[in-house]
Amino acid sequence: MRLDHPDPEVESYLKKAERDLETALRMSELGADYSDVVCFHAEQCAEKSLKGLILALGQIPPRTHDLVLLLKIAREKETSFGYLENHCLTLADYAVAPRYPGWEDLVGLVDMGAIIESAKSVFTTVLTQLGLAND
Repeated sequence: MRLDHPDPEVESYLKKAERDLETALRMSELGADYSDVVCFHAEQCAEKSLKGLILALGQIPPRTHDLVLLLKIAREKETSFGYLENHCLTLADYAVAPRYPGWEDLVGLVDMGAIIESAKSVFTTVLTQLGLAND
């Protein structure tokens, strides 16, 4: 995957997002016992992707885990991202909860496949928007 953006900070966000996605994918292969790690890294992938996009659109991303807010900020400059809202909502509970015991009680049943697909959708949409998708 080509991750080459002229702004080194944007590129840093996107590379970290890619590593978070890779971590989620690899940990999902180990099964449900690792769903906390999968969920956390999937959310982080989407968060860093959106922050990289916001930066590329000429704004400073806020220090927040709120994916819906980050998407809203990105949509102020580029309105075509509305379809990502459901993916952001799917991932919204996983920025903090999986880091603590009892997190499953807070978020309910976890569909790791759906979680990973949501992260992939956000990541690939951002790459495509920035012209960085696979050549």
